[in-house]
Order: sequence, then structure tokens, then C-alpha cells
Amino acid sequence: METLEGKYAVVRGVAATYDQCIRPPGVDEPIDVGLAVKQHRRYCDVLESLGLELIVLDPDDKYPDCCFVEDTAVVVGDSAVILNPGAPTRVGEQAAVRDALGRVKTTVEITAPATIDGGDVLFTGDRYFVGLTTRTNQEGFESFARIAGENNYKATAVPMGNILHLKSAGTYLGDGRILFARGFFDETIFCNSTLIPVSKKDEYSANSLAVNGSVIIIAGYPRTRTAIEAEGFETIEVEMSEFKKGGGSLTCLSIIF
Repeated sequence: METLEGKYAVVRGVAATYDQCIRPPGVDEPIDVGLAVKQHRRYCDVLESLGLELIVLDPDDKYPDCCFVEDTAVVVGDSAVILNPGAPTRVGEQAAVRDALGRVKTTVEITAPATIDGGDVLFTGDRYFVGLTTRTNQEGFESFARIAGENNYKATAVPMGNILHLKSAGTYLGDGRILFARGFFDETIFCNSTLIPVSKKDEYSANSLAVNGSVIIIAGYPRTRTAIEAEGFETIEVEMSEFKKGGGSLTCLSIIF
């Protein structure tokens, strides 16, 4: 079975101001920052148990969303692509990530007017798909596609419906399989993959995280867990309640390479 392999994971702590993060429309349930810290610690423990060495960055209270480190960079081959987040309040988060990744990779930056979030960049083992959303514009896609091409990868744009990121609606499990929620993108774009749908009720669980042969999934979605395990993958559940309130999920909390 083909799996996504990684050696390192960049993670960033939960800011004391996390309860002031960008909230999804209509979500106003209070965020428990202390519980978010505990859930983040458990998430990191799972990554380490799957063989990843953590590169841990301190939180910065100036950036309430900084724990969602995925949006700041994507590692493509020998390059660390430093992104330009689409939310103005998040611009600046990437500086600490640039410093950390610059110690192990050659960094290249995407700058304005291009905007691109890592949550819109889906890698399927041999190519990249980039969601066009309110966070990632055409210029962002074109800039990323150019860098991917220089590293011998193709990139395909994916126009998205009403959802924050591409990986909010679909994530790669390995072995040519994509877990996804229906209705947010043209499924024919992924015609070379096997698509595993989640139910309308379980849309949030479409964001999973494949790590070294296992799939980390969000606790509380037994139908999704059964569907993934039926494809031959081992699963590990983690709680994401406080990150869901901030519009985030499993892939958002790390950069794996």
C-alpha cells in the first residue's frame, strides 16, 4: 500500500489569545483555550508515536490563529515554500516558520498580490491540487504551480464552493484514495483517484491526516472511521472540539515533510 511518508512535523503552540481567532460564520460557542492546549498536546504526542520528529515553534499572542501552522508553508521537494496567507490578520505568522524551515530547506516565498493558504494545497503523492477559495487566489495558484514545476511536480487548480479550504472538504489517505465531502468541488478533477465520501452530517470529518501508514481522524465520527478502515488503513482518533470552533482541524496543526 502506497502511503505518505514523513520524518518531521512543524507544530506551533496555542496562543493565549486563541479565543480571539477568526471564527467560522455562525459559530459563536466559547473557545476553551486550556482545553485547546491539552488537545494540541495529545495531537503532538500522536505525531511522535507515528515516527515524526517535532519542530516545535512557540506561540505568538499577536497571532491568535498561529497554531494553524499549515497555512504558512508547504514543503515541495528540497524547497520550503513560504506562503502569503489570505487573511490579513494572519500575515506575519510565516516569519517564525520561515526561520525554522530555513535551517533544513531552501526557502522560496510567495508574495502579494498572490495569496495562498496551505490548507488549500493537497498533495496526492505525485502531484498537487490547489483550491481556489477566499484565502487562495489565482495568482497564488500560479505562483505555487511555478515552484512545483521547478521541483518536477504538476499542480492543478480546484475551484471551490462555500468552504474555507480545499482540505476542509478532502484529504489524501494514501494508496490513491481521497476522503471527501460532496458538493464543494468538481469530483471529476480527481478522476485518477478513488473517492471515499463522508455523509453530509459528517462533513467535518473529511479532514484527516495520513502519517506513515496510519490515518489520524477526528473523534466522534464512527461512520467515517469505518469507511477508512474498510480501505485497509489503521486509524487513530483525536479530539478537535476547540479547533473546530476556530475553523481548523487535523491537517491545519502541522507541516509534515
